[in-house]
Amino acid sequence: MNGKFKLITGLGNKDKNKVKSLVFLWAKAGADIFDVSPAVVPLIQEAIVENGLKLEDYDFCTSYAIEGDFHGKKAQIDSIKCKLCNKCVKSCIEGAINPPNIDETKCIGCAHCKKACKYGAIHLYDEIDHSFYDLLKKDVKLDTVEIHISIKDKKTIKDEFKKIIKALDNSKCAKNSKISICFNRKYFSNSKAEKILAKLKEMSGEREFLVQADGNSMNGANNSLSGTIETVAFGLFIKSLGYDVILSGGCNEFTAELAKNVGLQCSIGYGSFARKMTENLSEDEKLKIAKEFVRKTKELLND
Repeated sequence: MNGKFKLITGLGNKDKNKVKSLVFLWAKAGADIFDVSPAVVPLIQEAIVENGLKLEDYDFCTSYAIEGDFHGKKAQIDSIKCKLCNKCVKSCIEGAINPPNIDETKCIGCAHCKKACKYGAIHLYDEIDHSFYDLLKKDVKLDTVEIHISIKDKKTIKDEFKKIIKALDNSKCAKNSKISICFNRKYFSNSKAEKILAKLKEMSGEREFLVQADGNSMNGANNSLSGTIETVAFGLFIKSLGYDVILSGGCNEFTAELAKNVGLQCSIGYGSFARKMTENLSEDEKLKIAKEFVRKTKELLND
């Protein structure tokens, strides 16, 4: 697999205008894959066509979080406990917080606000969202379906995965979609990870099967070498099992070069880092920076 540039707008990010502008910017910059919430896939594809770009030039990925996985969570503030100290506002990488309110369309469940709050005023809850299964009924281009499985219960993972595969088999838009499994080491030792991946690959049948190694989830904006080392290390392990790898979580300006230096053939998914690097710039500056970053990343991945 040639190394590709994947833009991750966030499973929980349903801010349609923001996602639309991000996708259009990075499409013009040369990104290959767009990973967006099921709720915004149709809108994104309409925007691509309206702006004179071709859908077939890009891969479209959408995600589903097994219940309990943090990618499917939202934050909520207890207005009684909240002291309006605004530390949560400063910690939020999506600008979703105006205490004591949180804009659920922007919240991606990263939990940075919860960690920042000294008063225990913030908790996370599993969002009830039917948009994934609704999307499977629509006539859209869906190249990859990504399943987030970072929970302890292996039986729940397998049961939910079986249900998802059945839905994909009965879906016009996802009948031939690739499967991507996204998880981190929090609940899996290497041996357990190897076993669960082998089982899910078997359950996927003839579908192309990828693994997204989520090394340091939702921390790319920190832009540190130490923050991306775990991502690359996890990616090396997944690659050793024989799977095509996409790195995510903690991916930043150091990731592609580090992957090259250790001989890891992979693709990279950029989330919070890519979203942050073009904030508060003019449109021309945004495009210039995005183009150069995509060019450099692909050059390093495919050298």
